[in-house]
Amino acid sequence: NDAQTNTEAELPDASRRAAVTGDDIRMRRKVQQFGSSTLAITLPAGWAREQNIAKGDELRIQRDENSGSLLLVPDTDDGPDTVATIDAGSLTPQALERAVLSHYILGRNLIRIESEAGLSAALLEAVETTERNLMGLGTIEQSRTHVDIRCSVAPSDFELPTLLARLWRTEATIREETIEAFLEGDLDRATVAAKRETQAEKLFHLFLRLLFATYRNPKLNETMGIDTGFPLIGYRSVAQDVMLMTKSACRIVDLVEYEGTIAAEPAETFRAIAEALDRAVEETHGAVIDPTTDSAEAANEAIAALRQRIDEGQAYLEAERPSPILELQRLLSTIDQIGRHAGDSAEVATHLAAREFSPTE
Repeated sequence: NDAQTNTEAELPDASRRAAVTGDDIRMRRKVQQFGSSTLAITLPAGWAREQNIAKGDELRIQRDENSGSLLLVPDTDDGPDTVATIDAGSLTPQALERAVLSHYILGRNLIRIESEAGLSAALLEAVETTERNLMGLGTIEQSRTHVDIRCSVAPSDFELPTLLARLWRTEATIREETIEAFLEGDLDRATVAAKRETQAEKLFHLFLRLLFATYRNPKLNETMGIDTGFPLIGYRSVAQDVMLMTKSACRIVDLVEYEGTIAAEPAETFRAIAEALDRAVEETHGAVIDPTTDSAEAANEAIAALRQRIDEGQAYLEAERPSPILELQRLLSTIDQIGRHAGDSAEVATHLAAREFSPTE
């Protein structure tokens, strides 16, 4: 058939091998033409049976944010498999924590942890620790050989922009408190601020769980507070940047136990740098949540102003060498690191704004 196109030659070697060996994940299909302008491909029979798809059913098609590839989803209310079983017999407590976290992020509602030989006290403690660190997770049944934990969080409970905003606010609180605590030499204040990192991690992992659920099921877009699936990849990148900013801010605690005091001039210099960082982060947050050309430009201008402040601060340290010079230098480096993560998010916001207002194809 001249209207059919065999794309095997265009596939990368790995994809071609998968097509030849019948790999269930990558399958080759010929594009067929119907009428003057309609192109079509057939659906794998096995996949259609698994999804209970029959002639006349409707499918949802979502365009991938980065590559332009298409995500095909049955237009039903049935979600993915939400039950997972972990064989903990050969796992360390740390490995078990990572396994539970992975299934949590992947959207499993019920996770069974089992071991024929029985669950040790260390493994049970790992389960309890993971429950405390993940929002909505709790034990519903426990025996000598198994524990069942369930996640009570539903996508309808949160909107992604709102959850992302909470993560930003938590980071801002930690950062502002730890920097000011450093300038005042207040270790207790810095320690209290850094303890909020656990809350940030809870929000981050919940955000990933709901983001992946929305990506798998485009029907959740409206429920999660977004018009299309387009921002999802950008949101994930930004959330990761915010967590990196949070961890950097928490490390300021280690700098607070310096000897002596910070004089008024260096303290004033660093408060000005901190204010520039605050503005850069606030503008970036606004540009991500409401991506427009103006908001993206404001974010990038604020990032540039921060860079200038940091350069001025570095020049000041080199010229004046105020005490405690080592800790002040490390604080400036930490602020620079946080600013660079904010700059990465500003780039995402710029990309979101450009795609948001590009002409529809």
